[in-house]
Amino acid sequence: MMTLEKENAAMSKAQTMIRKSSTKQLLMVWEMTTTSNDENIPMVRGWLMDELERRDPEGFEAWICGDADDYELKNYING
Repeated sequence: MMTLEKENAAMSKAQTMIRKSSTKQLLMVWEMTTTSNDENIPMVRGWLMDELERRDPEGFEAWICGDADDYELKNYING
């Protein structure tokens, strides 16, 4: 089992990688996580949504408020 310190370091590294990724890469990862059953996917998807919203708040809000499916996010985000 991972210690809390190692777990926090791994989370920080993952979040840094997300920030450094292109928007296109983030949207590709988003689509890849749509059908995954891994227990960590909700947390990863949360990080992805946070970063995509930071990059394009208007597009992200339109997607959220538009009752669109997950796979349609790429149609709302510019980048």
